[in-house]
Formats: sequence, structure tokens, C-alpha cells
Amino acid sequence: MEILIPGLILVALMVWASTKIKKRAAEAFEPEVITTERFTLRKPEGFLHVIDSPNHDFEAYSKESGEGGDRGKRATIEVDILHQVNLLSARESLLQAASELIVSDEIEGHWRIETEEAANEPGLKVVYKLVAVRDATYRLRFAVISEHYADYLRRIDETIESFAVKAT
Repeated sequence: MEILIPGLILVALMVWASTKIKKRAAEAFEPEVITTERFTLRKPEGFLHVIDSPNHDFEAYSKESGEGGDRGKRATIEVDILHQVNLLSARESLLQAASELIVSDEIEGHWRIETEEAANEPGLKVVYKLVAVRDATYRLRFAVISEHYADYLRRIDETIESFAVKAT
């Protein structure tokens, strides 16, 4: 009997801690407005923000993986600040890297470009938003495995629309 009570208390603490951990993990994939000193964007539901990404100024990835263990994540979002690069140069480098241009529109001083990239297996559909501010171009890249593109259309549009560069 002396062991039963501490054992029950320990089990209750483990259940409580497990519930808290699961709740926190689920909250990480909720929609969130990301605000930095240079830009803001709305991270869509189902994406995890990589804090202090070494490769990008902002990075997030979907919780779903591609089929077959080596296919990575179904979707990624990246923001890069390209210093000393103008809007046209950034646009041209994207077009050269793309295997196919789907859409390219200039809207209110920024470019929205949709491409297919086949350098990686499987093919990716990628939507870019390029915004120029002073001596830098901001590049938002939303990449999705082609076969899952339709599942992400709403989240792509929301993210592209929400991306705003602060004029500093």
C-alpha cells in the first residue's frame, strides 16, 4: 500500500506532463503572425517556424512529409533578404533556375512568380514574392511538392498576401 500511493502520484504527474507537452507541440503548428524588424508575414496553420534559422531570414516547414522517407517535407516557406540585388536581377535569377514559368505578375511594385523546379526529385511548384526596398530585395519562397500543390493553395495565397516589408 505504501508503494501504491507514490506510484499513483507519479503516474498522475506523468499524464499531466504528457498532456502539457502535447498541447505545446500542437500550438507550434497553429497560425501565427511573424514580425521582425524588417518584415511581417502570417505563418499558416500546419507549419513549424524554425527559430534562428542559419540559412534563411525566416524558415518554416509543414508537419506533413512527402511520401517515401527520403522526400522531405511537403511544403517549405523561406524568406531571404538579398542585399545589393535589385528587383529585376532577383527576378531573372529565379527564371533561370526554374524549369518552367507558370505565371509572372508585377503587382503594386512587387513581383509574384509561380514556377516549377525539377532540380530535386520530386518536382516542386514554387510561388515567389519579390519586394524591393532601397538597396535590397526581399524574396519569399513557398515551395510545395507538385502532387500536393492543390492542398496548399489557400495557405500559399494567405502567406503571399500577408508578407509585407517594413520601409526602414
